[in-house]
Amino acid sequence: MGDPNINASCRYRGGNKNRVSDGKLRKSQLLTSFGVGAIVEINDQSLMGMDISRWSPSITKNKKYRISPIPRLEKMLKKSFFISPPTAPSEIWKDASQTASIPYHRFPKWLECRKCNSLRNYQSQRFTAYKDLSCLKCGANSKFLSPIRFIYSGDNGYLDDISWDFLLHVGETSGCRENHLTKKTLGGRGGGLSAIEISCDKCGAKKNLNQIKGLIHLQNPRSSHPWEQRINTKVEKKDHQPFQQRGATSLYQPRIVSALDLSGSDYEDDIGSEVDQFLQDHEDILDARKFINDAKEMNIWSQEVDDNKIKNVYEKINSDLPLDFEKIPLEKIKSSIHEEKTDVGGKNEEVNLDDVDSESLKIAEYALLNDDGRQKIKNYDGEKYFISDKTLSKYIRSVTKIRRLREVRVLSGYTRHFYPKIHNINASEKVLPWLPGYEVFGEGIFIDFNSSSIKSWIKKNSKAIASRLSVMQKRRDESSTNLPFPSAKFVLLHTFSHLMIKQLCFESGYGSSALKERIYVGDDQNKMQGILIYTADGDTEGSLGGLVRMGEEQRLMNSIESLISSAKWCSSDPACLEIGSPGTRGLNKAACHACCLISETSCVYMNALLDRGLIVGSEKENLQGFFDL
Repeated sequence: MGDPNINASCRYRGGNKNRVSDGKLRKSQLLTSFGVGAIVEINDQSLMGMDISRWSPSITKNKKYRISPIPRLEKMLKKSFFISPPTAPSEIWKDASQTASIPYHRFPKWLECRKCNSLRNYQSQRFTAYKDLSCLKCGANSKFLSPIRFIYSGDNGYLDDISWDFLLHVGETSGCRENHLTKKTLGGRGGGLSAIEISCDKCGAKKNLNQIKGLIHLQNPRSSHPWEQRINTKVEKKDHQPFQQRGATSLYQPRIVSALDLSGSDYEDDIGSEVDQFLQDHEDILDARKFINDAKEMNIWSQEVDDNKIKNVYEKINSDLPLDFEKIPLEKIKSSIHEEKTDVGGKNEEVNLDDVDSESLKIAEYALLNDDGRQKIKNYDGEKYFISDKTLSKYIRSVTKIRRLREVRVLSGYTRHFYPKIHNINASEKVLPWLPGYEVFGEGIFIDFNSSSIKSWIKKNSKAIASRLSVMQKRRDESSTNLPFPSAKFVLLHTFSHLMIKQLCFESGYGSSALKERIYVGDDQNKMQGILIYTADGDTEGSLGGLVRMGEEQRLMNSIESLISSAKWCSSDPACLEIGSPGTRGLNKAACHACCLISETSCVYMNALLDRGLIVGSEKENLQGFFDL
């Protein structure tokens, strides 16, 4: 049997023994930093988000948790609907139902006791509530127990406990394989791995963590999650280091695909009826279509066979309807089975995540954001005006003040160690018709740049720009192909967006993590050159009006003048501007925390592909900044 699900739910804890105690998680955290495959620490516990096939039917089949349709996003990800994690008011979160919880798994299984320094594997106590655990050596209660800080992270993306007992006894002649171990810190050796020693209570074998790290390649990686039956595999990347801290930021990077809601406009796909959508993508309907087609091809079809199959499907579907669905008539199911569509099976397939081009969703959004005048539809209210100031209009063509918008964000997968491989959040063989997501309501401003000025600036500074961006482009192609190509236009707009967010946070009253960006940069066919800055708090409808007010022309001019003045000087200059602050994976040029980097939740590109030099210029490459035209 697998381990029991330890459940953590948005904003509340549970009351029974297998629930996270005294801890809360925000809805947005359940799909981003602490989503499927991520490790979260709550009090003394270390938990790992389980795949979505383990979610309770009370959530997945309950209509109230479904997010309002956004057809463009559903079509791209080949899903029928998206589900938002449940929430509970603060006054009842302690007693909320376990069936309305998101499953988490206790990981790692090796715990150390701070009272007697013992290190034990608590796999045999997997059915015991954490608060009821006690040290297997001295009997101290769970308050003295804490998970070991180090885990095994395979190059294939699967996590595992380090086999401490096996690696400790490698090379020993005693033949001992005892797993009763002791972990202690040695004095006079500093604070590195060499200062932490693991020893066997039975044979006395000793190794420090640096020595165990050197032997970690002897452990077989697994190709299954910790809550699944173990399946061993082989190492593919010989240069990969599996010895990792469980809190390392490189362990988890969520793959979020998002789209603005354009419902009610000419730019959003049509939405069919809920019953039609439900039947069109239902696996029993698809199976019945295939069964009838196969019967016809094998010349064994008859009206009786047809009627019996339809009756069976009718009974099966109506016996397991989502809540709030009325009984579906037999004729409706019959017509759905016999309906011939060219896109049958287009939804509810496991889409190849490497083929998901989230940037293509922005084409329709850019068109709506750029519509003249005021556009007011179901979940969008924006008003566009053209810049009248002659100086500013050289750089910025127009601004759209958005009083209301809705964005849907969906967790489609995740990566580890910034490797390009994207891991599926559904570990079962069954294709699910949904993915987890959440929606954001808020306000924002959209800035559309002057395309002719950008082209003129790029042409005039082509050699200098190529010199500054060549390393960034090379490293992106080598290790981060999931990121957009860092063209001069993209890096320019992305850097300007970061500087503008920092300036708006100072002037509008929003916190740095409350604002988010969307960059609209197209190729020669899709000519886009704009940025959208909007409220990004997934738990509130951020509509204080501060951003809309900052979109007024005179205020915007003052903000841009201030951000350019601030961008000309960084506390890390001249090293930041001339040498560069490449950051993680070397995907930046002149960008550091003192000048360009913002909250990681605000930047969809993980604070990469930035260069302040394109804004303010650089004497080293004789580069003229864009706003110096």
